[in-house]
Amino acid sequence: MENIFDYIFAIFGVSTSNVDHPIVITEPPSNPHYNRNLMSELLFECYGIPSLAYGIDSLFSYYQNVGGNDDGLVVSAGHSTTHIIPMVQGKGILSRSKRMSYGGTQSTDYMLKLMQLKYPTFPTKMTSSQAQQLVHDHVYVSANYQQTLKEIENRDSFPTFDRLIQFPFVAPVIEEKSEEELRLQAAKKEEASRRLREAAAKTRLEKLMTRERELEAFTNLKSAKTVLKKAVWLAQLKETGFTDEADLDDTIKQVEAAIQKARNKELGIDDSEEKEPPATNLIDIPDDQLDENDKKEKRKQRLLKASYDARQRAKQAKEEAKAQEAEEARLEEAARLRDPAKWAAGVKDKRHKAIDRIKKRKRLAAELSDRKSRASQLRMRSIANLADDNGSPKRRRKGQEEDTFGADDSDWMIYREISRDDDDEEEEEDLALVNHYESLLLQHDPTFLPEHSFEATSSPTNTLMHQLTYGVYPLFDPNDAAQHHQMHLNVERVRVSEVLFQPSIVGLDQAGLIETMDDIVKTFDVNARSAIQQNVFLTGGFAQLPGLTERMQTNIQTISPVGSSVRVRLAQDPVLDAWRGAAKFALSSMLAKFAVTKAQYQEFGGEYIKEHGYGNVFRP
Repeated sequence: MENIFDYIFAIFGVSTSNVDHPIVITEPPSNPHYNRNLMSELLFECYGIPSLAYGIDSLFSYYQNVGGNDDGLVVSAGHSTTHIIPMVQGKGILSRSKRMSYGGTQSTDYMLKLMQLKYPTFPTKMTSSQAQQLVHDHVYVSANYQQTLKEIENRDSFPTFDRLIQFPFVAPVIEEKSEEELRLQAAKKEEASRRLREAAAKTRLEKLMTRERELEAFTNLKSAKTVLKKAVWLAQLKETGFTDEADLDDTIKQVEAAIQKARNKELGIDDSEEKEPPATNLIDIPDDQLDENDKKEKRKQRLLKASYDARQRAKQAKEEAKAQEAEEARLEEAARLRDPAKWAAGVKDKRHKAIDRIKKRKRLAAELSDRKSRASQLRMRSIANLADDNGSPKRRRKGQEEDTFGADDSDWMIYREISRDDDDEEEEEDLALVNHYESLLLQHDPTFLPEHSFEATSSPTNTLMHQLTYGVYPLFDPNDAAQHHQMHLNVERVRVSEVLFQPSIVGLDQAGLIETMDDIVKTFDVNARSAIQQNVFLTGGFAQLPGLTERMQTNIQTISPVGSSVRVRLAQDPVLDAWRGAAKFALSSMLAKFAVTKAQYQEFGGEYIKEHGYGNVFRP
């Protein structure tokens, strides 16, 4: 402090050993005696001033702007705190004043914490001075905080609130390739792709040739039956790895089918359709009329026929489903042509219901993952009941009653109730329905856009958190170095200032500014209340927030009686008017009346002051 005074007096041209000028010092409300004693001792003992007067900075600002003996309410939003001091007949009533522990410093700290929480992996460290600059340049007071939050949440109105802050960065050096280099790179890729295709074709050809050689060998073995003796031929059959002639025939058929399938694939022929039904000439013949080989063939024909019939039924069901879908599409199109608006509303309603079912399953899955949730508790209770009521012993004694759990279809509902997993089939069905409805809306409803689809709205890039962090424009590019050094300031612009009205946002156990002012005003009589509400005076650097005066005017008017006159005004210079008021006080006759002389300092001590309307109260 001594260095500061030396600098001040040097600037003023004071070159003598003593400062032969009276001094006026500003101090906060309820300044401790110890602090004042140190200041008085420094000025009287070190600089030898003749007299010293103290006053409260915000009241000096009030004196500069209002003056006189008017009643009013001074709201000083300062660097560290916010004070509310009532003025009655030009004198501050400090016994009824209040203090809020929130000011410019706390707002800067809160802004810094919000941005650090919002961007935990930001490449550079954000300093307090940078956070303070953000508060000065971008923070304002919202006229309606809740309505502003809704507008920020709205994607259409969000850009009007978003501010993009670009931090310095070093752009990475990207080597641009020439046209010749790009052409050579593309040629290399094409050559590698061609080699892969040739290798795949060669592999397929080798497999096909191997199967053809196997088929030729198996066919020769089959033909040797007519040349060789039966015993010799069966011996060769066993050596080759076949159990009997039927096994050889089956292998030949399989190899022929594989060769045909490979050739069809090369030629692009679809061989998925059934060529002909399987043979069934032995199915209706009684077993007593068949030998052992025919009985085996009969069982084989029966299995092949059952498989063929099952495929035919599935094919018929698929055709019927396709026909039903075509009929539903025809009816849908007829309804759309008959009343397009009603049709679109109906499709949207069905789409919303399907989406609600999907979201409900996701919420249930999230609840089941929480052991303390109600859904999880019900599930555990069901499991316990199942263990008590339906549990079967490990060993069933002779004569014990048979366990019939599962005989009734309702018994299986317990497993649906205790199941932790989502029903995948229902999920896929609902997603298919949503995609179908959205394709119809995109085709026929001009108000339904691709960004309205369920997939687009469910994308992480369309969430509110992504919007608040990266904005809506330009689109976030993870490879853009400039965007990695950007911060988006949106909800913080109103949240930092809203703490004045809702201190609980930052965990302060205090009433808001308007409630505190109302509590102070109510301590006065009706006439004094009216006079005070007509002269609410704002001062201090933090009071320069845009919109603060209008918000206070609206909120005070809301809590005032009907017909009451309310006037809120801001100091002409909220930062320097405290100095101007002190200078005005020093030039008036009040200085000689309320200044403490050196003799009084030596007699009463450094904490002694003379009380006046713009200073603290002295309590020995």
